[in-house]
Amino acid sequence: MKPLPRAAVILSLASFACAAAASIATLAWSGAFPPAAPPPALNAALAEARGWSVATLVTALPILLAGLLAARRGSERGRLAWLGALGYLVYTYLELAVSPPFTALFLPYVAAFAYAIPALALGVAEIDRPAVAAAFDARVPRRSVALFALVVSGLLAAAWLKDIAARSFGGAFGWPVGEQLIRHVVQALDLGLQLPLGIATGVLLLRRRPGGYVVGGIWLVNAVCMGTALTAMVASGALAAGRGVAEAAPFAALPVIAVVLAVKFFGAIHAERGAPRPDPRAPGVPAPAAATS
Repeated sequence: MKPLPRAAVILSLASFACAAAASIATLAWSGAFPPAAPPPALNAALAEARGWSVATLVTALPILLAGLLAARRGSERGRLAWLGALGYLVYTYLELAVSPPFTALFLPYVAAFAYAIPALALGVAEIDRPAVAAAFDARVPRRSVALFALVVSGLLAAAWLKDIAARSFGGAFGWPVGEQLIRHVVQALDLGLQLPLGIATGVLLLRRRPGGYVVGGIWLVNAVCMGTALTAMVASGALAAGRGVAEAAPFAALPVIAVVLAVKFFGAIHAERGAPRPDPRAPGVPAPAAATS
C-alpha cells in the first residue's frame, strides 16, 4: 500500500482542528447560533447544532484521528475509516457554512471543509483499488452493504424529491429564507453528495467491482457518522423543546445498522489480523471479488 501523502495528513489534521474548535465553541457558547426570534423564544437552531456537535466530537473526529494514525502504519481499515470521516466533515461544514444564520464560526466552518476536500481527494487518489478488494475475505457482507446503501439512498430520494416535485409543479419558486433556505441547502447536498455515493456503493458492490470495496468502506463510515449526528440533533432539539428523546428513535436505526455492517465489513479485511494472507491460487480459497453476504 502506498504511504499517505504528507499534504493529506497535514490537511486532515487542520480540518480536524477546525471542526473540533467549532464543535466545542457551539457547546460552550450560546452565541454560536444567533436566535431566530428574541428571548424567551427557543433557539432551536442552537439546540440542534449542539446535538450535532456532540456527535462530531465523540464519533466522527475520533474515527478520523484513529483512522489516520492506523493508515500511516499501513492499515487498509484505517485508510477507509479516515476517508469516510473526511467525507462527513466535507458535508457537515459545507452545510453549516452556506446555511443561515451567519455566525462568528463562519470562517472555521469554511476552513474545516476547505481542508477536508483536498485531503479526501489526495487520499482517494493514492488507493490501490485491486489491492483493497483483495484484502477482503469471503465473510465480507457485500450484498448486505449494497442493499442497505441502495435502500437508504431510495428513502433519501423519496423524502426530498417528493417535496421538490410538489413545489416545482405548484410553481412555488422564489427566494427561500430562514428554515426554508436551510432545507434548500440540505436537499442540494443530500441529492448531490449523499445520494450518488450511496448509489455508487450499491451498484459497485453488487457488480463486484474493486472500487466497490473502497466506496463501501467510505460510505459505511459516513453513514455511521451522519446517522449518529442526525439522531443526536433530533434528540437535542426535542429535549430543548421539552419533548422526549423518543422522537429521535426512528433515526437511530440508521447508525445502528451502519455500525453492525461496518464491524462485519471491516472485520473481513484478513490481511490485518496477524495471519498470513491466503494464496488466491490455493484450492479452497474463495476469490474476494466473489464474496457474498
